[in-house]
Amino acid sequence: MKACITLQISLIASLSIISCSSDNYLIAIGDYGGSAYIYSLDPATLSFTLKHSADATNPSYTLAWNDGEIEMVAVSETGNGSGIYSFNFSGNAASPESVTEKRQTAEDPCFLMRYNGSENEGAEYILTADYSGGAVSVFPFTNKGLENRCFQLVFSGCGPDSLRQASSHIHQLKSLPGHPDTILATDLGADKIHIMKALPDEKCGLILEETGTIDCPEGSGPRHMEFSSDGKTLYCITELSGEVLVYNIDGFKLIQRVKADEANARGSADIHIHPSGKFLYTSHRLENDGISVFNIAPDGTLEKTAYAHTGKHPRNFMITDDGRLLLVACRDELAIEVYRISNDGTLTNSGSSLEFESDRPSSVTAVKMR
Repeated sequence: MKACITLQISLIASLSIISCSSDNYLIAIGDYGGSAYIYSLDPATLSFTLKHSADATNPSYTLAWNDGEIEMVAVSETGNGSGIYSFNFSGNAASPESVTEKRQTAEDPCFLMRYNGSENEGAEYILTADYSGGAVSVFPFTNKGLENRCFQLVFSGCGPDSLRQASSHIHQLKSLPGHPDTILATDLGADKIHIMKALPDEKCGLILEETGTIDCPEGSGPRHMEFSSDGKTLYCITELSGEVLVYNIDGFKLIQRVKADEANARGSADIHIHPSGKFLYTSHRLENDGISVFNIAPDGTLEKTAYAHTGKHPRNFMITDDGRLLLVACRDELAIEVYRISNDGTLTNSGSSLEFESDRPSSVTAVKMR
């Protein structure tokens, strides 16, 4: 594999576009700051190269894909003024070729989902999980970018923690494997996972209808979800109790509760499964910051095997498609850190990191190729 020559650059450095091998990883980075970014990462040297950037206010979660041109959507997590942007990048242009003005969401969107399910005749939508607003917002996405919000489903619930669970807080969205029109939404405030059906609508294009709920233990605060590689098991990391809840998809029966955050810091964040399907990882903040490692048994249950300490406040992380690297957004470290994944699933700090001048990175996701 021919690697390109890159230099690790800070955000105050001048941008130079370098032609890189197609084998490089392309990643989108969101943050609490003033821009959203797309970088390439050379797997041989583990050096980062800035490819694209776009002005945005607190783009704390980003999603990007390449369908011939790179499209990126980014939330703007700003309380009452919250919304969502879209950007189109053509070729090697550093700045976006087109930008849609901020479209209004409910308060504090924190997650994005691209939806083009089976019931909508090829139309495409972007869904947001609106944390403080306790809602899911739906936006048509066309070749001109984002359109205005067409639908919003607001939830009402609470939990026993009067400070953290006074109202519904929607944190993540995920389609059920094999059933793209069934969408799950974690509600940290109400200790529930909402089950929604995506339905075509003559007026709105797409609406969401709640069809049921999955109950989570009282006070647990469900945050992010992941499915086993065979689609038979649902895993949910709980922010407040620091557990992984393991559900059998058939009836959503809770089959295991396993402790992930041994410091009881009430700041568990993200969850992902290794491409091999053998290992599961969770991130934990506020105290003893790091990543928990679990082995996945044939029946879907978990065994905790290791813990890797990271920089401060590991919020969101991703695993490369080849299963070799784990990248974690350490918000209060102002860095994306790179870890190597061993054959047994354990993590080793590579020593490589992308350091930011002032932006606080909060999400790192792969740019999906068509």
